[in-house]
Amino acid sequence: MKLPTMMVVMTLVVPLGLAFAGKLEDFKDADSFDEGCDSIPVTYSSERSACKSEGPKVHEWCDGGSRGPVSSGNEEKTATPKRDIERATRLRSDLKDQRNKAERSRSGAKDDAEKRKYDDEIKAIDQKLSDAGKELDAAKTALDARKKHVETAISNLDQCGSYRRAVMNSFAATLDKMRSENETPDITSISQSLVRKYERSKSGHEQQITAKQNALSNCRRWTP
Repeated sequence: MKLPTMMVVMTLVVPLGLAFAGKLEDFKDADSFDEGCDSIPVTYSSERSACKSEGPKVHEWCDGGSRGPVSSGNEEKTATPKRDIERATRLRSDLKDQRNKAERSRSGAKDDAEKRKYDDEIKAIDQKLSDAGKELDAAKTALDARKKHVETAISNLDQCGSYRRAVMNSFAATLDKMRSENETPDITSISQSLVRKYERSKSGHEQQITAKQNALSNCRRWTP
C-alpha cells in the first residue's frame, strides 16, 4: 500500500511544481517592466485586461492631444474678455450720449458753419462708435471661444478621471492579490518587487487624479 501512496504524492507534487515554475516565469516577465500594464502578470488576466483596455484611453483623454484641452489656464483668461466687453459697452453708451448731444446742438445751430462743425463732430463720433462696436464684437467672440475651451476641458477632465481611476483600480486590485503571493521563496521575492512597483503606480495615478480634479474645479470656477 505504501508504493501507490508514494506515487500519488509524486503525481501531485510534480504538477504543482510545474505550476509554481510557470507562475514564477510569469511574475519574472511582469517584473521586467518598470511600469505600465505589462507589469501585471498574465496570471491576473482580468486586472491586466482591464488595464490594457483603459490605459490607452487615459492618454487619449488626459494628455491634451486630439481630444482637446485638459486645463482652463487661469482666471484672467476669463476675466479679460469680460472686462473688454464691459469697457466697450460703456464706451458705446458714452459715445451715443455724445452723439445725441451733438445732434441736439446741430439742430440749434445758428448758421451753416456751425452745422458743419457739428456734422464733423458727429462723423468723428460715428467712427468711434464703429471702432467700439468692432471691439465689442471681438470681445464677445473671445468670450465665446473661452467658454467653449473651458466646457471642452471640463468634459475631457471628467473622462480623464474616469479612465485613470479605472487603471488605478486595476493596479490596486493586483496589489492586493500580489501581497499574498508566497508559495515559494522565489515567488515571494518577485512578488515583493512587483508590490513596490504597484504601490508606485497606484500613488502616481492618485497624484494625477488629484491634479486633474484640481484642474476641473478651476475650470468650473472660471466658466464664463
